[in-house]
Amino acid sequence: MGFYDEISKYYDYIFPANKAQMLFLQNLLTKDQKTVLDVACGSGNYSIELAKAGYDVTAIDSTKEMIEKLRQKAQKEKLNIKSYICDMREIINISPLKYHLIFCIGNSIVHLNSIEEITDVLRQMKSLLNKNGSLVLQIINYDRIINFGVTELPKIENKDIGLEFERKYEFSKDKNIINFNTKLKVKEGVYRNSIELLPIKSLEFENILLNAGFKTYKFYGDFNYSPYNEKSYILLLEVRN
Repeated sequence: MGFYDEISKYYDYIFPANKAQMLFLQNLLTKDQKTVLDVACGSGNYSIELAKAGYDVTAIDSTKEMIEKLRQKAQKEKLNIKSYICDMREIINISPLKYHLIFCIGNSIVHLNSIEEITDVLRQMKSLLNKNGSLVLQIINYDRIINFGVTELPKIENKDIGLEFERKYEFSKDKNIINFNTKLKVKEGVYRNSIELLPIKSLEFENILLNAGFKTYKFYGDFNYSPYNEKSYILLLEVRN
């Protein structure tokens, strides 16, 4: 994850909090449901906004620099966010709390090494959810990537600070992995990275959920509740405990 260490100071420009995503998360919480766990939180943009809205937020990320940035922002905003440097594979160890909402968005969970690891993480998440709690998972739609031969995502640009972020995919059918190749161009220099991702398709994810013990779930194609289909840009899952 060295690349993520390097780009942590630019993370907020690349992945700012999105209003539709915030509304989707908040709509899953009733007035009396306040405990939230943000898994693979990055620099904590969603944790910050949820804490501002009055939720009791816990956030984890495996990258020290990301957690430090979250803590700096929380201190500046005078927010009490519990934050931990933690690999999601060890999520069960972070807290004795039960959560009304757990979310892992931003294509994070496919950074794990196998379907077995993902299944185990989801079992841990299930054990951390309250009886009527919700789990939100979001990845890129790999049905679209693989079936239509998509090789890159739209470039992210911020002209005010001279930032360009390129994301390209190379699918290896034999290994069933995707090489995710990124290039961040800023005034200070150019940072490149390549990492292997698990291209989990929608039917595979459905089996993972069932094997993890979940029975109630919905698929969406975006955070505006559009129905999921093969051409959707993302795969969004709303899962009930």
